[in-house]
Amino acid sequence: MSFSRRMRDVGVAVAMMVLIVLIIVRLGDGSAETISGAARAKDGDSITLDGRRIRLIGMDAPEMSQLCKRDDGEWRCGVAARSRLAELMRAGPVTCRVQGKDKYDRLLSRCEANGVDLGERMVREGLAVAYGDYEHEEQLAKAERKGLWGTTFDVPQDWRRMNGRQPEGIHTAEPGFVGRILGLLGLD
Repeated sequence: MSFSRRMRDVGVAVAMMVLIVLIIVRLGDGSAETISGAARAKDGDSITLDGRRIRLIGMDAPEMSQLCKRDDGEWRCGVAARSRLAELMRAGPVTCRVQGKDKYDRLLSRCEANGVDLGERMVREGLAVAYGDYEHEEQLAKAERKGLWGTTFDVPQDWRRMNGRQPEGIHTAEPGFVGRILGLLGLD
């Protein structure tokens, strides 16, 4: 077999691999699902939509029983976060772009209502902390002492740990079939 024929065969094989990867990426693995409808706030960072449990990705809100301290006493910051999220969702149908699932089998999603990114707004208003995203919004909320940043509080992750709850890692979606293939190929 000649050198030029071997090079042509290698070129064809590489082209076929690239084509297969592009087809897989185009077809996706179902993790780009979008869900819309009326939603209910479970707490400040979790909702139920269409009977499915959804965790807003990129932020972390105080737990429902978590208290924060203000100059005038204790503030039920976890309840306040849930109330504000529920209020934001009343602006219109909620649309969530599913990015995967977490270890609790919740759908990790970016959600919006009436064009407003719910996670971004919660962090910007100081009712949640950045947790893998929304760092800029958190810095603005801190500078303006909004919400949690105008109080003394434990970061939700620390509060869970101190109160015997399971700590949660940064919420990142499981890679799924396509993500695993891209990772193996070094294309993720």
